[in-house]
Amino acid sequence: MSTHLIGCTLWSLAIPDTIRSILTAAEMGFEAIQFTFRDDAETSGAALERIRETIARTGLKVPGGMVGFVGEDCGSIAAIRRTGGLTDPAVFPERLERCRRWGDAQARMGIKQVTVHVGFVPEPQDAGYGDVLERVAKAADVFRAAGLTMGLETGQESGKVLVRVLKDLDRDHVSINFDPANFILYGSDEPVAAAKALGKRVSMAHMKDGIPSAKPGEVWGEDVPLGTGKVDFAAVLKALRKGGFTGPLIVEREAGSDRVKDILGAKWYLKGLLAGLGV
Repeated sequence: MSTHLIGCTLWSLAIPDTIRSILTAAEMGFEAIQFTFRDDAETSGAALERIRETIARTGLKVPGGMVGFVGEDCGSIAAIRRTGGLTDPAVFPERLERCRRWGDAQARMGIKQVTVHVGFVPEPQDAGYGDVLERVAKAADVFRAAGLTMGLETGQESGKVLVRVLKDLDRDHVSINFDPANFILYGSDEPVAAAKALGKRVSMAHMKDGIPSAKPGEVWGEDVPLGTGKVDFAAVLKALRKGGFTGPLIVEREAGSDRVKDILGAKWYLKGLLAGLGV
């Protein structure tokens, strides 16, 4: 058996109903899911209890949750730069409240870690770096108050910048959710180099593949089925493991007309890869 727990993100299945998504992941033979709510109505009362009971009945493990934000526009890199994460002070109060509300609800489900795309953090020497870092710190501390750690989703920044962010945040309840494809999709770094830089602080990894665009950093790359893109997963996993990472590998697929087929294929791809690596 692999040292890595293999799961999938619940949203990648593109099934609108949360309960049906959970049951589908179990039927596909996954060991785990990364969870998120569809909307605020699921964060309390009978809806939350039904979700909790369904997960318990399937036996799925939930090594992580996720908090996303209303108003984020992923139509282009420029659009998500404007609207993503915690960088805009005008929407920060409502997004911090969402972190509190969704974090508390996921903690009640027994989840110990949540991941967040915090937005494009400026270079450390740039104006605004300190302000953005302060907002990220406030979100991390809100999660900590609920008994959760916070995983920063990779992609917008280079591995080198994220190393500096972790150092300056100086919080042991902040780690990295490593997504190798995002470095390609955003055009921000080379995945293996980023894995070498961040390996010591990675708590979970998304298994997603990608192809760069002709204009990296300006135009989105393409999200493709696992094993068909430019991520060297063997090298990435070796680099992460050298840094001490033995955590969950969570399949994520955010494009394609047959998500279930692609995600199931990704599961078998990962199993073969791990067997070949002897881990």
